[in-house]
Parts: sequence; structure tokens; C-alpha cells
Amino acid sequence: MKENPKFIGRLYTEDEKKNLNATLSKWSEKSSERIEGESEKTEEEIKMIGILNSIIKSELESLGIEIYDPILLDKIHILPSNIFIEKFPNTNSEAFFLSIKDAIYINKDKVDTKVCTFSALLHELIHRASTIKLYADNNDGIYDARVGYRIRSPWKKPERENRLRGFNELMTDHTVYKILIKNQKLLQNFMNISREDIKGPIYSYMHYAPILESIVKKVAEDKNLSHLEVFDDFERGQFKDDILILKDVEKSFGKGSLEILSLLEIFKNKENNDKLEIMIKEFFSEEDDSKRQAIHDKILTFVNNTLDRDAYIQE
Repeated sequence: MKENPKFIGRLYTEDEKKNLNATLSKWSEKSSERIEGESEKTEEEIKMIGILNSIIKSELESLGIEIYDPILLDKIHILPSNIFIEKFPNTNSEAFFLSIKDAIYINKDKVDTKVCTFSALLHELIHRASTIKLYADNNDGIYDARVGYRIRSPWKKPERENRLRGFNELMTDHTVYKILIKNQKLLQNFMNISREDIKGPIYSYMHYAPILESIVKKVAEDKNLSHLEVFDDFERGQFKDDILILKDVEKSFGKGSLEILSLLEIFKNKENNDKLEIMIKEFFSEEDDSKRQAIHDKILTFVNNTLDRDAYIQE
């Protein structure tokens, strides 16, 4: 658990913050305990976690971020599918990071190859290394209010609770891919993970990559920077206290464009998210300002009309 996590959303007294930190410490300690039915970590998985800690630290240092808190072995729980489903019946993902407990949970049967396990762990560890801010209500509830780019505002009206979820997952997958490619020789030598493995179907959100590419292309042109510099700036934003880089989206694509980006992955229904994805890709690839504004209006009309049938994701 990161020391002295920042609580936002309202004013907190010093006593409140002290008690909240004590609660988080208890939850973190409890999450280190072995879960009944949990799989014993193999020697290969233990080596994998050590390598992951090392390469994440190196990546953060390359971005000018010096602090990385390596995850402990007992904070990663690799569970058979039946145990995972029993413990987390409302979770469909192969793995997830629970920020308020500083722990990662893996559905072993959904990551059935070495490279899948490695990439899934790396994805969740990037979430863990990201900037995390918390919110506490008046009923002893503690929630993450920010993880990387994803922003939740449970103190606001429901449609404002989740923002930039899809973009955050895309940036995380982009960072996973970059780290794997950068460390490919190391992974080949120590884990027998090949370049072909890395380029395989191990990313859940890279279908959104054309959106990031369109954004980077235009921002780079407008700021007279290289594409690599802008990619790095967006990657770095996951781990910084501020996310000023997002202002470049509005500068390059116009007022309301950040709102459009925030709509990725907002619905529970996959079909609706897929329709939204097509329109958002079209929005960021369109070079004509007036045509882009028309797409902007079409997207908001679709979202407002769909709200009656498909509630926003509540995490």
C-alpha cells in the first residue's frame, strides 16, 4: 500500500485521515493472507514476479519516475477458476487489481499460457504503480477515485461517476506492449517468451489503439514534437499526480473532445460499447473540424438515447 494515500472528494479532518489510513493498513495486511483453495506459486511464477518488479521499475525510471514499490509475493493471488468465481462472482475479467487492498487476483484458468500470465500480471501491476487517489464516504466506505487516467466521482450524480475508463485500459495495454517489446531479449532468455508471443492475442484493449494513434499524430503535429515524445507523455501521465497532458486533447480536437474520449467502455452492454467505439474512432480520425463536430453531436445523441436502456458501468 502506498504511504499516505491522498483522499479527495471532500474535506477530511486529520483524525479522519489517520483512521482511514489505519483501515487501509488492516485491509492490506488481511489481503496478504492465503485464500483457501489458492494455487501454490510455481518457481516459474515466482521468477516471473521478480522480473516484473524489475522491468516496471526500469520503465518508470526511463520516464523520470524514481519511486516504485515492488509487490510482495503474497499480494498476488493465483486462483483456480471455481475459487475466483466464488470469491468474485461479479467479475468477468481474467485478473484485477484491488487498490484499497493493494492486491492482485488472477483467474488461473483464463491465463492458460505463460505469456498470458505474464502480460496479465504486468497489466495489473501497471495499474498498481499508477497514481491512486481515494474517496471515503460518511459510512466507512472507501473507494478509489483515480487509478491512472480512470477517474471515478461517486460523490457526483451517477453519469459523472466514471470517466476515462476505456482510455486508461488502452494506455495500460500500450504500456504493457512497450515494456514487453523493450525487454524482449530478457524475456526470451529468462522466460522463453518470444517476440511472436508478445505480438499475439494477449491484449484486451488494443483494438482501441487507432484512437491513441490518431490523438498522438495530431498532438505531435500541433506541438511540433515527435510521435515518440507524445506517446511517452501520455504513458507518463498514468503515473503523475496531474494529468495536464489531457489538455492537449482539447487543444488539438476542440472543446468537448475529452468528454468524447471519456465515453470509451462506459456501458455494460458490449454491443453498445462497440457502436460507440466505431464513432469515437471516426471522431478522432476526422481532420475536418465541422465534420468532427457533427460526429461529436451524433455520439452524444447516441449516449443520451442509450442511457434509458443500458446503465453506465458502476465499478
